[in-house]
Amino acid sequence: MYKVTAIFSRAEAERLSTVLAELDASPTAAVAIEEVSKTAWRLDAFCLDVARAAETASILDAHTPGRGAAVQELEDRDWVALSLEGLPAVHAGPFVVAGAHELARAGPGRIPVWIEAGPAFGTGHHGTTKGCLEALARLARTRRVGRVLDIGTGSGVLAIAALKIGATSAIATDLDAESVRVARENARNNRSGRTLKFLHASGANHAAIRAGAPYDLILANILARPLVWLSQDISHLVRRGGRVILSGLLTHQEPQVRRAYLGQGLVLVDRLRITGWSTLVFERPARAKRRGCASGPAGVRLQVEAKDER
Repeated sequence: MYKVTAIFSRAEAERLSTVLAELDASPTAAVAIEEVSKTAWRLDAFCLDVARAAETASILDAHTPGRGAAVQELEDRDWVALSLEGLPAVHAGPFVVAGAHELARAGPGRIPVWIEAGPAFGTGHHGTTKGCLEALARLARTRRVGRVLDIGTGSGVLAIAALKIGATSAIATDLDAESVRVARENARNNRSGRTLKFLHASGANHAAIRAGAPYDLILANILARPLVWLSQDISHLVRRGGRVILSGLLTHQEPQVRRAYLGQGLVLVDRLRITGWSTLVFERPARAKRRGCASGPAGVRLQVEAKDER
């Protein structure tokens, strides 16, 4: 394993993180950005071999000449798990997300979600996961959660949380087989039972996904470009009056995702922003619009600015 590191402004770090993540056949296995001062952010890109690391460094240098991205060989260890060890419990709405040790110290009146550090994305610490949990909690306060589809489930945290807050059933999918294995283990730890089914699948066109439609709630915490690609499929899978919670996008990527879903007839009803990451909530209108009827721009009911708990 190799790590490519460079220092940028926050805007540059966020932009380059998106560039690397959205490359077809990206040379990086994972990308992380972290604030090191008021004006400087460190970008760490993890690569499986030296050739991919060199390619990543070249990409960074091409976009920001003169920064001199550094390449470092890492010991053969599980760096994802190690980076998460000792992280505090995450509180999002009524949820507390943590490993077993931290969860045992959680106070009463919270909904515990047991997620251990591991290779699958979704411990609650990232702004996108936390944003989805907050949006899920808001939704559950006003309506029945019902049948859930979680696309790109990662650790399974969102599907598990949905069941704990009242969902009647959930299907969780991921294109990474290892993530599906980890999510199943997390589901067992949380005693999610037979109401949560996992699929190793890409996109939203799997036969089992179609068979379970329509869904009351669809969750997709992935990346901006795949969210745009999936807009038609997702809008057809959610029932009329149902909600869609989307994340995995930086705030400057909101317009392209918003246009894609508004173009499918969905209405933006909520938005959260957490440390540069956005969570968008859409609703499929209960009644189809009549042809020829004009409609005004969708309104955003509520906007929240927040910071990740560290």
